Amino acid sequence: MIRRLHVLLFLLLCTALSVQAQGVKPLPTLHVEGKWLTDMHGNHVVLHGVMDTPSAWFNSGRWGWSYDDSGRQRCLNYFEKVFTGLEKAKCTVFRLHLEPAWTNDNNYTYAIAKDQPSTATGEADISHFNPTRLKNYLRTLYFPLAKRAMNHGMYVVVRPPGVCPHDLKVGDYYQQYLLQVWDIFTQNDSIRKYAGQISIELANEPVNLRDKNNQNSARALHDYFQPIVDKIRDNGFTGIVWAPGTGWQSNYQSYATYPIEGYNIGYAVHDYNGWYGCDDKNITNVTTATQNKINQFRNQVPVVTKAPVIITEVDWSPIKPGQGHYNEHGEWVESNYGTWATGTTSKWGRCFKGVLDYYKNISMTLSGTDCLIDVEQLLKDGTVSPAFGGLEEACGKACMDWYAEYYKVDWPHADDEMSSERAVTVEKLTMTGDSAVMMVGTDMPLQVVATFQTGRTEDVVARASYEVDDPSVVEVVGGKLRAIGQGHTRVTATFTDLLGNKVSTSFSVDVHFFLFGAQYVDAELVGTGVYNEKNHAMKPAADGQIGWHFPQGADMSGYKYLVVQLRQAQTCNAHLNIYTENNTEGSCYSSPKFGSDKQIVVDLSAVRYNSGDKLGQHLNRRHVCIVSFWGSGNGYMIVDDVYLTNNDDYSPQLSAIQTVGATEDPHGVSVYSLSGQLVLRAADSRQATGMLRPGIYIIGGKKVAVK
Repeated sequence: MIRRLHVLLFLLLCTALSVQAQGVKPLPTLHVEGKWLTDMHGNHVVLHGVMDTPSAWFNSGRWGWSYDDSGRQRCLNYFEKVFTGLEKAKCTVFRLHLEPAWTNDNNYTYAIAKDQPSTATGEADISHFNPTRLKNYLRTLYFPLAKRAMNHGMYVVVRPPGVCPHDLKVGDYYQQYLLQVWDIFTQNDSIRKYAGQISIELANEPVNLRDKNNQNSARALHDYFQPIVDKIRDNGFTGIVWAPGTGWQSNYQSYATYPIEGYNIGYAVHDYNGWYGCDDKNITNVTTATQNKINQFRNQVPVVTKAPVIITEVDWSPIKPGQGHYNEHGEWVESNYGTWATGTTSKWGRCFKGVLDYYKNISMTLSGTDCLIDVEQLLKDGTVSPAFGGLEEACGKACMDWYAEYYKVDWPHADDEMSSERAVTVEKLTMTGDSAVMMVGTDMPLQVVATFQTGRTEDVVARASYEVDDPSVVEVVGGKLRAIGQGHTRVTATFTDLLGNKVSTSFSVDVHFFLFGAQYVDAELVGTGVYNEKNHAMKPAADGQIGWHFPQGADMSGYKYLVVQLRQAQTCNAHLNIYTENNTEGSCYSSPKFGSDKQIVVDLSAVRYNSGDKLGQHLNRRHVCIVSFWGSGNGYMIVDDVYLTNNDDYSPQLSAIQTVGATEDPHGVSVYSLSGQLVLRAADSRQATGMLRPGIYIIGGKKVAVK
């Protein structure tokens, strides 16, 4: 009790000494709660600042033109002065570009770029990206820049080197490039240490993005960026990740159906004059135009109602006599005072601010330091004044005024600050439901919510500790539950609050290799097939494939046989394929055609690859990535079950009675359909089968036939 009182008095003292506005140092930790950025105490936080890049060209040669050690030091010194000015301008966030002039090596050929099209030029060209240079300059340039920004009260949003090529496809070379960039970035100890202050913007300005079959799909954005987020979490980075949209970061509609999964997820958006149905030259009534833009923004960026948003590029200045230019949409932009977009504060700028003030969860960074402050004047005598000579109709003057206004609200409080003991005393912990069913090799985001004595709730998935009763079934990695092997187990989460109070909660997990829910069966492994979840009817496309994809690889080495049971003879000339890579064009074992057989047995211990580079070698049962049915496109196959067994009569491992008895759980058993739907929760294991209709179920992690 004495220690508890001392801690409380210390924290209250910190509260009394802290400043009463943004500018708290060291920077408080931020995380995502619903649609808000929040600090450790649940206060909503909105950030305002600029973006910049350590580029000699973009920095107008102010630190020189050489990309060597002397240039690096001059660059760091230059940005120290810039950050001093930005702090005076009330900036609370800095978007840092990992400038490719430092990561490119003209004497190096980047192997992943071998599939890069000739149309990928300029900063979209990654042919000379050198991962070793990224590791080096992350340590000697990029992180030191981020640390200097943080020392001046600015959170840091980091974007990757360069810009996206015009056309992207799930599984393409650029996705592999982004995977490697963020893998390197989040393996850095310093980056992980400041995960509550440094966040990641996954890519800059995707335009067109298609699925793995090069088709337009609502899943494409999710499927492109989710594996990158998973890699980031696997490396232990717990900070906020900002996902981009297509159309130069203006279209986020598909995320409404297929959002990025996991914790601490936000969305990075761009906004320029003419976007979201708002064009300066067409505005006659600002109030009406603002409401129209609010509506159109919600239409194009529906995630704004569910998650925090940061506009990482925006600027404007009025028309100035001179030569205009064409923007990325091929539209003519009138000459202005030095911004990308031409517009006025009194029209477009007011509409833009109206969107920020309406939604209240949108942070922003202007598209350059020179768009906010007069950098030349800053370097000359340290004076911080608005860009463009303080022109009222330009973004510099407007945003300096707005930032001073916003600085007084929605600011983060120090991690160790609190207003009362009740505010930080945890009362209970709840987890993702009380049970779950998963397929081997898949992930499921966890949600671990702490409720404090004041009623405040907070998702503490990144700060909780976890214990798994049977680690061979599942593991917890990066805030996700990862299914490793077939079975039943319980997962317990424990959270410790600032005063040392601990609370725990647990839930049960059933894992199996083959589930028949629509979310598990991929009808588009090759071609566009059809799958009916209700009766497990599968119709592959002509020369197409339908089946199960295990992205992390499934270890089937503990089983001798893979058994397929059909309800009736198939009519699509089907056979079975097994791949040990995430690629349907890789090495494969293909079974004989099924013909009229209704039970197909594959002896996994004996089969060998019969196509691809590994022809003749034994199948790698430890890393099965795809199990699929090939078909001619004519007719269906109706699959009763697919399972693994060691029984030489090819029957399932255990009988129904043995299965239920062997998996008895003091909490009761969860019963699921083969589609993964919960049928019974916490049922008495001895009575579970008597409560079910005839069919096949998953009871306590095992398939059970109820007759």
